[in-house]
Parts: sequence; C-alpha cells; structure tokens
Amino acid sequence: MPSPVLDKAAADIVLTRSARDVLERAMEDSERRGEAEAKPVDVLRAVLSSKGSLAYETVRGLGIDPAAIIATLPSDGAEPALPLRQLLVNANREAQVLGHYQVDSIHLLLVLLYSDSPVTAAALQRAGVTLYDLRRQLQAAPRPAPGADGAPAAQPSARRAAPADRNLRRRPLPSLKGVLGVSPVFLGLLAALVVSGAVLWFDLAPAAGPLFVILFVIAGWVVSLSVHEFGHALVAYLGGDRSVVASGYLTLNPLRYTNILLSIVMPVVFLLLGGIALPGGAVYIDRAALRSRWWDTAVSLAGPAGTLACLVLVSIPFVLPGHETWITDSNVTFFEALAFLGFVQVFALLLNLVPIPGLDGFGAIRPWLSYSVQAAANRIGFFGILIVFLLLWYVPPIRDTFFLAIFQITDHLGIPAELIVSGSAHMRLQ
Repeated sequence: MPSPVLDKAAADIVLTRSARDVLERAMEDSERRGEAEAKPVDVLRAVLSSKGSLAYETVRGLGIDPAAIIATLPSDGAEPALPLRQLLVNANREAQVLGHYQVDSIHLLLVLLYSDSPVTAAALQRAGVTLYDLRRQLQAAPRPAPGADGAPAAQPSARRAAPADRNLRRRPLPSLKGVLGVSPVFLGLLAALVVSGAVLWFDLAPAAGPLFVILFVIAGWVVSLSVHEFGHALVAYLGGDRSVVASGYLTLNPLRYTNILLSIVMPVVFLLLGGIALPGGAVYIDRAALRSRWWDTAVSLAGPAGTLACLVLVSIPFVLPGHETWITDSNVTFFEALAFLGFVQVFALLLNLVPIPGLDGFGAIRPWLSYSVQAAANRIGFFGILIVFLLLWYVPPIRDTFFLAIFQITDHLGIPAELIVSGSAHMRLQ
C-alpha cells in the first residue's frame, strides 16, 4: 500500500519502481520501531538488500559484499535525523548531475555518502565505497567476460557496450494525472451536437430543419477543431513542452486556441459561405523544449490524427452492415448533415496535410529541413495558407483535382455524394 508520508516526501520527484520499493521497505522498518519516517540507515539497509537493483549490482561491481556493509549498521536507527524529503532532494540533484531523468536506488546510495548523513557515509567508506568509485562504476560500460584462454571475449558488435545507467538517461514520459480536463465550453458543444442531431433524426422541427443542420455541422466542426488542436498539445506535452498546460490547451476548450476571430469565427463563416473547412485554431508550441525532431514531427501530425479520429466516428453509420435501411423520409436530413460533416472532415484532413508553410503537412517535415529553409518558411507564415486557398478558389484544375480526391475518399467510406450535396445545400445562407 502506498505510504502517504513517502508520497509527500517525494512530491515533484520522479522515482523509479526500484527506488520506490527501497523507500517503502525503509518505511516499514521505521514503522516497526514506532517512528513515522525512515532514517538514512533504514534506506541504506533497504538499498543494499535489493538484489538485482542498479545500486546493489554497482556495489558488487566494485568487489564489495553488500551484506557485509549491512552487518556494520546500527540496528536501532539511532543517528542524527535527516528528513526523508531532504534525502530525496539530494538524490534528485545527484540524478540531474549525472544526466538522469529519474531517481533510482543508485542515487539514494550516492547521497548516503554525503556528509549530512554521517552514519551511513562512515559505514560505506569503511567498506571502501566512495562517491567517485560509485559514479565511475555506474557510468562505465560493462566489460566482456573472459574467453577460455583468459583473454577478453570478442564483442559481437564493434559498437561500444552501453553503460549501466543508459535507461536512466532516457527521459520518461510525463504523467497525465491532473493535467487533462474537459472544459464546459466543449461539453456545451457536444450537447448542441447531440440535441441538434436528435431533432434532425426524429424530425421534431421540419420547418426549421436547415437551421438545425447548420447547428449540427458547426457544432461538429468546432468539436473536431478542438480535438485537432488537443492532439497537437497532448503530443507536445508528452514530447517535453510543459507550457501547453498553463495555456489551457489540454482542456479541449476551443476558446483557448488563439484568436477567437481568426480561429473560430472566420472558419465558421467560410463553412457557411462555401462549405470550405478553413483551418481554425492553433496552439503555440515551444519547439525548443521538444525531445527530438521525431517528437517535433509527431506534434504536427497529431492534429490531423485527431481529425482522422473524428472522420472515423462520423463514417461509422455509413459503413455498418444494413445502414441503407436506416435512412428514411423522416431522418434523411440527419444523414445529409452527417454526410456533409464527413465531407468537411476529409477536406480539413487533406488540406492540413499539404506541405505548405502554415499547415501541418509542412510542420511534419520542417524539423528535417535546413535552418535557412525553416527561416524562409517562417517569413511566409500565414501567406502559405492564403496561397493554397487562392489556388483552390481561382485555379479550376487544382480545385477540381482536390475535390475529386475528397469525393473518392468519402465514396470509399460509404458516404453517398448525393447526401453530401444535399447537406451542403442546407448550409447556404440565402
């Protein structure tokens, strides 16, 4: 059972499973003595008893028997008190110095050699353990076992063997606990989507059908826009950018995704005027905080992945067996609205994947381009999106090819073109 005392002491410190096991055993020892918090001697005893742990194997690698050190430790825990929190802070600092992203049993062992833990430091030093030797043994690559003639066995690869602390150098994915949320605005959009969909399905307001089609499509579009931007932010957070939390990007709130006019109002107006899914919202990502170029690419592709997920949901009623029998004279308007919403999702997905500055398709390849090309692309900025729309609006061959691709995809998804056209007709503000 997790210890509240340990959880409080380890707040904001990432512990490996090995370190947590060590500390929990140390806490159990202190509780048997009737004490609320483990002392350094308890921690050292638990560290040296953890066979197979990195700390245990590092001590053995120095030619020292951990059990022999345990035998020299006082059994009553009598020593100057060092708060467990301070011990963990020291261990976390030691991990950072070594380039590690988690506190492991080896870091607990290292800080037990610090001068503010004199009892454990003396016991380890008497056994011949020093900070220098521990660090060197930890970071040294394992040597190959000797061959039959006593000479080192041949390495199976010319590559240098990895040091024992390799796994600790891998930055772990951050916890999502307490980070994700769902805003009331997003829940309100979902409610509008469900209510307008129910009105259309049951034909509750025949005279106001087009108005509910508009409400259904706009609500669905803004929901998908929120999911798209949430995808960018979630992967950015996992990739190292913590600023997205403070920006509110992980709450699915469309009002958080930059300028309300350019991000929400303008895309909705374009949708009403011509059924064009103008890329809306945007999240500001601290690219310098991301772990690697692969994460940078993943952040750009996460948005289209969210749009694809919404497209799959919209397409489900059109691909299920027997779906043709579901469409009746009373609910055909619902399927027209749903078909047009599917069309809009495909439009947005293809448009965002165009490799033009300002769109996600370019963002996916941008990290792999030279800095001079990236700088030039940054200067183009929003004009890249404008160029794409001018081409789609005024160059018939490009426009026809683009829309043909959209209708081919919707056809493969089972969404009838005639329903899309009828749904689009309901969206006209005339």
